[in-house]
This record gives sequence, structure tokens and C-alpha cells, in this order.
Amino acid sequence: MTKIKNINGTSRFSAPKGYSSWLEYWEKQTKKKQSICGASGCSSNDLVGAHVQKANSTDKNYYITPLCRSCNQRTDEFDTHWELVPVPSNL
Repeated sequence: MTKIKNINGTSRFSAPKGYSSWLEYWEKQTKKKQSICGASGCSSNDLVGAHVQKANSTDKNYYITPLCRSCNQRTDEFDTHWELVPVPSNL
């Protein structure tokens, strides 16, 4: 598990060219398809590709991971089970 936190204000970023959504981008990069939220203890299936950062880390890069719409609004730090895929730097 990885401790993460949501990044505010990222809805302005469109998914990379050739992808219909950030969730599709994550799925194609990981070659996985998730059906439940990656937040520890949540089993919702209303998924989005959430922009997150690693919590308590010097790594300030942005990552995508599947979270439900509710967990994508969280303001606390929490654990995720799913992989973090780096957001392309050309955004």
C-alpha cells in the first residue's frame, strides 16, 4: 500500500491525447482494469482516474490512480492498493 493525498484543481488537465479519460490512461499504462476504488476500506465502483501525490514524501510528482468520486474529494491522507502511474510531464 501507498499513502497518498488528492491534488486540488487538477480537473483542468485533460487526459493525454488518444485517451478518453484519466482512468483509461491508468488502465492502458498498467494493463489492468479495476472495478472498485483503490482507497483502503472503500468498495465503491464509481471510478475516476484521480490525480494524487505520495503523502509524506519528497516526491512531488503527480500520479493517477483509480478512486471513486467520493474518495477523489477526500482532503486527508489515505492508503491505496492500486499502482500509481506518473502523469505525463508535457501537460
